[in-house]
Amino acid sequence: MRVFSTPDRRSFIRAASIVVGGTIGAGKLLATGASKQATGVRSQFGNMPEPLIQPTEVRSTNGLLDFAMTAAPGQVHLGKRKFNGLLYNGAYVPPTLRARLGDTLQITFRNNLESGLDRTESLGPICAGAGTPSNLHFHGMSVSPQANGDNVFVHVQPGETFRYQVHIPTSGRQGRGLFWYHPHAHGFVNQQILGGLSGALVVDGMDEIFPLLRGLPERIMLIKQVQLDDGSEIISINSQVNPLIEIRAGELQFWRIAHIGASKFLRFQLDGVPLFVVGTDGHALSQPRKMAEFFIGPGERIDAIAIGPASGNYAVRTIPFQNEAWRSPEPSVQLATISSSGSSSNVAIEDEVVRQRVMGPRWIDDVRAAPIARRRTLTYSRNPDRKIFLIDDRAVNEARTDQTVKLGETEEWTVVNMDQQYHSFHIHQTAFLVTEINEVSLSDDGLRDTYSVPPATDQRPGVLKVVIPFTDPVIVGRFVYHCHAVDHEDKGMMGVIEVVA
Repeated sequence: MRVFSTPDRRSFIRAASIVVGGTIGAGKLLATGASKQATGVRSQFGNMPEPLIQPTEVRSTNGLLDFAMTAAPGQVHLGKRKFNGLLYNGAYVPPTLRARLGDTLQITFRNNLESGLDRTESLGPICAGAGTPSNLHFHGMSVSPQANGDNVFVHVQPGETFRYQVHIPTSGRQGRGLFWYHPHAHGFVNQQILGGLSGALVVDGMDEIFPLLRGLPERIMLIKQVQLDDGSEIISINSQVNPLIEIRAGELQFWRIAHIGASKFLRFQLDGVPLFVVGTDGHALSQPRKMAEFFIGPGERIDAIAIGPASGNYAVRTIPFQNEAWRSPEPSVQLATISSSGSSSNVAIEDEVVRQRVMGPRWIDDVRAAPIARRRTLTYSRNPDRKIFLIDDRAVNEARTDQTVKLGETEEWTVVNMDQQYHSFHIHQTAFLVTEINEVSLSDDGLRDTYSVPPATDQRPGVLKVVIPFTDPVIVGRFVYHCHAVDHEDKGMMGVIEVVA
């Protein structure tokens, strides 16, 4: 794929930008005209913002990304708080893995979680241990689920080591974009992600689709949350509480936003900052779409172009909404502060960004045009005390195969949420197209691998309809689909699918 963008146009935009140093497949993308400076919004701890720190990186060399990764307990500092977390190589935000199409990820994973964990508890300061299996899942990647690939049925026991070899196809359905990695040992996922076990994975090459991105400062922003002993919760970006994101008026930056936390659904707003989404869940849109407000659930990501607003400070803040019908909406929290300096008009720059187009064939067009070979319905529910979460009245059994699909076919799945809270739908190995929400057709321009499912009301269930292509030979094998609020997954809301040749 390529985008139409002449050198003269790129030169025009870069001349208008002053470059300084240097999302979710959003469940729902909402446009808004709101523009406010960052005043009167409560930061989680009232702290003075510190400049946003970028995660360290590990890049592939000569087609191979060879990296050793150890999961172990460790102490975490977030703002003014400390807790005992679970860390990859001692870091709450571990290295971002960067590769390209055709590369192989060779990850030597060691499980050093050794201090005792009850899978039924919802822990505050998390410290896992003896008898606690773990593993790695490469979220959103269209790679093999078999053997030592992206195989979530491998459970690495404490003290053991496992070597993953994940080959990223040179061609096929794998996107260039933002993905992530995290544990997927059923029954222990929530505690391990809450403790800090998650990191970003980038498949480079988005600038080959949108050449405008070449040379722009990149800002990776990784959202996590943790619940502490006293019942309080901290939401951080790159392990920072309310960091300062610096930009100059008229400057273009490439923002890569990922919700790599455990279970929290967020609606957040960027006040006054023009943001143009170019990709959802690692898959490019046909053209940039301007957005200012996002609904983002755990696992969702966006790639976007930000344009520096007029000089001033601007808030990135959560917007209260009704997640669980039996609880009040949570108060607004400031997640970050955007600080812009200088003066420049954005009108011509915005027009030029919007004119970018992807030329050539797109996978999403194939998905739209494919005949539907079969229609299936999944029903989400739970028991009254919320200790067991179900799909089609069954909790997961990894030895059982719930759905069998023929390679080459495209199916339509309807997810019916009988619960009065948000859930989500995530399927491994392949992306999907969202076509309908609560019986309202949606003309989505991006493919997803994770999408929020609206809650039921007193009048009707929440309904999500998606079209899933099982057309890439690399995905043959057994893998899973589930709610990515992983406390629900741990309590049973997951199923097993097998794609057969």
